[in-house]
Amino acid sequence: MPAQTTRLRARAHREEAPSIRRKEGAAISEEHRRKIRARAVGDFERKNSHSPEAVPGSEHRSKSGKVVAYAYAIDANGTARSYTGIAGEDATKPETESGRAEALIHDRFGGRVAELSHAVAASERQVTTMAGGTVSGTENMEQVYSDKLEYAEDPYGVVGSTFYWFRDNPDSTEGDVHSFHSPAGFEPGHQAFGSGYTNNWGRVFNRWNRSQMGNTDVDYGQWNPYGTQGGSSTTAYSLSVSAGWMTAQVTAGITWSYSQPNVEVVDEFSAYNEYNQWQLKVNTGDDTRENFVGFQPSSAASMDYWDSSMGRRNICENEVKGQFADGGSARNLWSKGMFWLE
Repeated sequence: MPAQTTRLRARAHREEAPSIRRKEGAAISEEHRRKIRARAVGDFERKNSHSPEAVPGSEHRSKSGKVVAYAYAIDANGTARSYTGIAGEDATKPETESGRAEALIHDRFGGRVAELSHAVAASERQVTTMAGGTVSGTENMEQVYSDKLEYAEDPYGVVGSTFYWFRDNPDSTEGDVHSFHSPAGFEPGHQAFGSGYTNNWGRVFNRWNRSQMGNTDVDYGQWNPYGTQGGSSTTAYSLSVSAGWMTAQVTAGITWSYSQPNVEVVDEFSAYNEYNQWQLKVNTGDDTRENFVGFQPSSAASMDYWDSSMGRRNICENEVKGQFADGGSARNLWSKGMFWLE
């Protein structure tokens, strides 16, 4: 029987974020992840003498990989943070090496746990609501969750995203505005595993139509990038949402900026179906085919107000997806995550 190594870490002496890691192809079940989240809630209650107002979470499923690393923590502001590492391999490919994708995730795991632990420690030194990731400013919104995902599959590549989740903070129980800032990156097998697979395209999905809240609405202009864009650019973006249930003086929004490489970003939004979707197309013969490439879309939606008496409710399903190609062979890697409040 192959050896399995499980590492559970909670408070210990270094106050590390609760986390778990599995080896030899063993998967971390959703039940194990639920226990890690419960431990994080207990840590928060021990340190702050009260329960968090909400416990956000996400449950990921992928094309063929298994969750082999997971961490979750709640900082002093009540903002939750998690990391999910997924690994897989295609043993039918001659260039594949057993366990190489899992090793890549595990090599990065210590740093990911340290990032979560550092964020919690920093919040405990000075409690303040901060924007997350590349978001440089918020207007009447606060971050409730950040979820970093990495999915590696040998020999194809790595798809990843950090979903920064914001919720409006005006004192109104008539409705909510939620926003997801979704930086995504695609690392081809050529770079990650030394194979012949290169970037072809990448996609990010914010599926607001999967919400369990009533009156979910994505109005025109509540997402960026907006429309198809091509070439290289350094751009500042802004989302500003005014919903009918809010007072005339109140809006909610976020701003961010980033430099786009020489690629084409196609806006695939559906007004009828209430979802946002973007495709990043990599140019043939460009260096971005063999190296890491990424983009940073965001969207927002208004919906009915959530409070803890409702129990667990799904808010949005998010997905990151990439296609890697080697000559006439192509492989799509995707991971979907349902994001909820409970």
